[in-house]
Amino acid sequence: MNITYVLPPNTNVPIGGYKIVYQYANELVKRGNNVNIVFLKNGIPTGQKFSKQNFKNKIRSLINAFKNSPISVDWYKIDSQINLYFNIEKAEDFPDADVIIATAAPTTYIKNLSKKKGRKFYFIQNYETWWYADKESELLKTFTIKDMTNIVISHELESKVNSATTARAKYLPNFYDPNEFYLQKPISPRKNVVALLNHRQATKRTQLGIEILIEVRKQIPDLQVELFGVPDEPDGLPNYFHVTRLANANELRERIYGRAKIYLLLSILEGWCLTGMEAMASGAAMVASEIGGLVDYANSKNSVLIKPDKKEAFIDAIVNLLKDDEKQQRIAKQGYSDVQQYRIQNSVQILESILKGK
Repeated sequence: MNITYVLPPNTNVPIGGYKIVYQYANELVKRGNNVNIVFLKNGIPTGQKFSKQNFKNKIRSLINAFKNSPISVDWYKIDSQINLYFNIEKAEDFPDADVIIATAAPTTYIKNLSKKKGRKFYFIQNYETWWYADKESELLKTFTIKDMTNIVISHELESKVNSATTARAKYLPNFYDPNEFYLQKPISPRKNVVALLNHRQATKRTQLGIEILIEVRKQIPDLQVELFGVPDEPDGLPNYFHVTRLANANELRERIYGRAKIYLLLSILEGWCLTGMEAMASGAAMVASEIGGLVDYANSKNSVLIKPDKKEAFIDAIVNLLKDDEKQQRIAKQGYSDVQQYRIQNSVQILESILKGK
């Protein structure tokens, strides 16, 4: 097959949804397919009229990131056989293909393309109301586009998408790469280290995580925190927070997930959440918000799941796990075992069947 993925503008920094596309693209090429990746020039959904004052902070940051989009991808190794197209805005500049796949709400622009650009699919990785200043009705319209097959990565997304349209979405579970994330360091013994994602998006709740871990430190005096992500170090962090910017897979596996007893995941909106699965595959026990998407692979046996608004419950759960090595190791071992089923080879087989109309 000749397959085209369409992404929003390139930012050339690690983004989970982009990484999934790159991983699929690499694997599809290995399986004998021809793959193109198109980066749009415009990051705002076609036909939407927005002014700066209508955007929330997260939208402003996205727009700033999309200015002067770079024409290379340096943070992830993309197979040299894959054709990359940067800053595309004209229909005629899209390559002809058998299949074309939108990967985010603004990329559903492909509905306007001719049939020679490929049969149309929409790979839905999250409930992306932020593209429309949180106007849910505008997002729902993208799920109802005629002659476009919806593909979802979680059962929660499947339910939301199917409620908006009579066409049933195809379920394609996410995966992790076992060549990147594996048990390099034993689950036991580990020091009292907690890993936390540093992210600009408000739904990730990094600031809440910092507040929680400051409270945990009052009860666990030797607590150390590994804070990782793209943004700069937050102001005023205590000295027991160690910050890593733009961590690669080796750094995450060896120094962050691989050292941590616990990975704290406080997000209130996730299509799946790759970092949770990566941390579990590296031997950390996960303490996380009980939200859709995440619960496709996380449960009460392989994680500690807490209602998102229960700050004190997060503090208590972390303290209890750090004081109870037997329980922490039991959860970490179960998590490591359970995520082994989520391999890219399994997911790409499902994807190819979907693209072939099976």
